[in-house]
Amino acid sequence: MEDLINFDIIEGHKENIQSLPGGRSAKALASTFAPPSLLSPAPTLSNTRTLNDAIRQEYELELIAISDSDDPLDIYDRYVKWTLNAYPSAQATPESQLRPLLERATKAFQSTSHYKNDPRYLKLWLTYIRFFSDAPRETFAYLARHSIGESLALFYEEFAAWLEGAGRWTQAEEVYKLGIEREARPTERLLRKFGEFQHRFEQRPHNGDEPSSPALPTIRPALVAKMDPFAVSTPRPADPQAQRQPSGIGGASTSRGARQKLAIFSDADAPPSTAKTPVGETSKGWENIGSLEERKKENIIEVRPWAGETLKAGKKVGGPPKMMIFKDE
Repeated sequence: MEDLINFDIIEGHKENIQSLPGGRSAKALASTFAPPSLLSPAPTLSNTRTLNDAIRQEYELELIAISDSDDPLDIYDRYVKWTLNAYPSAQATPESQLRPLLERATKAFQSTSHYKNDPRYLKLWLTYIRFFSDAPRETFAYLARHSIGESLALFYEEFAAWLEGAGRWTQAEEVYKLGIEREARPTERLLRKFGEFQHRFEQRPHNGDEPSSPALPTIRPALVAKMDPFAVSTPRPADPQAQRQPSGIGGASTSRGARQKLAIFSDADAPPSTAKTPVGETSKGWENIGSLEERKKENIIEVRPWAGETLKAGKKVGGPPKMMIFKDE
């Protein structure tokens, strides 16, 4: 009888518990939200924080010695799972420290080839996208360009599910077909998910505003040259819209202005690079998406002390106009 779970305890807190795709342990939730009994004293908030800080310190010590581990990803995997269970109603808060942990975990193995198709590593990325990503579609595209989860059906299922939720049905179908073409595993589950999607696709209300762009957009060669210094800009034919210098008699320029008003960029004018890799084949775009704070730094005002600062006052408002007195002529 001691192993029975009192679901009435969970019922009173279910609105504050954040759901997970894999579900949660009912026993762990009941023990977390259980009221104090008469025999055991109630754990205070400070005691709970002290316990969580002690467990977090143990994981941090394991990360310090991660170079000696046979499976470094296992440490981050256990660390993230513990955080999700220890903070069931405060995962996306600074108290849980989940966001910086996921940023560290995803950044640590993005160049490790044998972890790119590890389901544990892909799930770390999916957890980050679900809770903290400010641009989920761009993050999925980043994973695709770096071949993270390329042979896993979970990547295509989650990406297609997000596109479907955003009303991008054609792009979601494209992602499913791409995963089937690459024989992502498990293939049977991916085919079953695709069949369920096709049934919903046929019953969807038709929307003429649905975007027709590809789900995984290609990078322009000009942009790749700026983002990837080792990429080659493939030669292109001359751009007919490229700006031409008018010439007068004898080739003299007839332009009166010495300064050009608007500079129009043309791919044909891009300087050739010395890389050996073609742009369209293996260009990966961004090498690192950075953290959420780095991506939003332009929208944050720098903190400065108020000592010596002056506040700009508005224009001085004059008093009301004097009353005009009418006089007979």
